[in-house]
Amino acid sequence: MLKGISIRALILGWLTLSLSGLALAQESWSFPDFSATEVFVSRKADMAMKVYRSGSVVRMERSAAMSTLYVPATSKVYNLTTYPDNSHQCVSMRPEQAKMLPSPLELIQGLIVKRTAGGSEAIEGHQTTIQTVEVVQPDGKTIESKVWLANDLKGIPVKIESYIDKITLRTVYRNIEIGAPDAALFQVPAKCTPFEKMGQVAEMRGPK
Repeated sequence: MLKGISIRALILGWLTLSLSGLALAQESWSFPDFSATEVFVSRKADMAMKVYRSGSVVRMERSAAMSTLYVPATSKVYNLTTYPDNSHQCVSMRPEQAKMLPSPLELIQGLIVKRTAGGSEAIEGHQTTIQTVEVVQPDGKTIESKVWLANDLKGIPVKIESYIDKITLRTVYRNIEIGAPDAALFQVPAKCTPFEKMGQVAEMRGPK
């Protein structure tokens, strides 16, 4: 009888630990929605873009004519283009098909499998808490990032370093505005061409 009780206790203990580990692995960010200027920092020159975050969705405006929408919930990336004649194009793709420069803010979205505290530091005029995280992307690839979370901005990142193979993507965030951006910025156009069919579209538009 005691043996049976011990076995049940062991099983219950194992389940508790497993569920606790699962809850930790699924832990997500708690900072609020915001918009900011995302600045890619390199030794040659800095490159600034506008970025918006709503929930787990990130919109990155590469220029006045080109934007990218990252939607982790559906494992989709959308390239949005506005042409000089005011016509529009939307191309949908899987994350692994997206070869453009990614936003580290997008790379830290996903399943957090490891989170490690890394002290504190003053960055961009904000006192921050540093965390190193490992995040599983929709394509199954794990990406490690170091994130500086501003204590006075409800934990919004003011600096992120993401390590992809041998490349480090380093960004700082300026002109941060807390609050939900315009919902229209995150709307996916009703008509979107799958990435696989872009060759057919180019052929149809070419000279006859």
